[in-house]
Amino acid sequence: MSGIDAINGIGQQFYSYNNSLGKGDFLKLLICQLKQQDPLEPVKNTEFLAQMSQLTSLETLQDLNKKMEQLIALQQLAWEQQEIAHSANLLGRVVEAVNPEDGKVITGKVLGFYQNKGIIYLQLENKAVPIYWVNKVSVASQEGKDQ
Repeated sequence: MSGIDAINGIGQQFYSYNNSLGKGDFLKLLICQLKQQDPLEPVKNTEFLAQMSQLTSLETLQDLNKKMEQLIALQQLAWEQQEIAHSANLLGRVVEAVNPEDGKVITGKVLGFYQNKGIIYLQLENKAVPIYWVNKVSVASQEGKDQ
């Protein structure tokens, strides 16, 4: 079992080192390989081209990964802004919310809203409820009754 553990440890170390290698490291290795090669059996140009192509592909994938991370962050921001706009649209309206834990119905006029740990809460007259509990929205009448 200890032999397997050692192999796993080496694989994990290699993976972390592999993440830190860049184009400069590859070029250093390539220059070292050229210096150390046997003049009677030089490395073929196709091998160098294949290695350069792999490096270019790797850099392209890394760039694509960064762009995807940026896109995800922008989508998250857009979602949050949409939730805030939706919450602002509920101001002054009467909502009905159901607590999923006990099934109790909470009804009240939305006086405000706030965000806590990524969740938007609607501040009703008597209680704050997460926006995802809301299942009914109505317009409050002038007398404070539902229409």
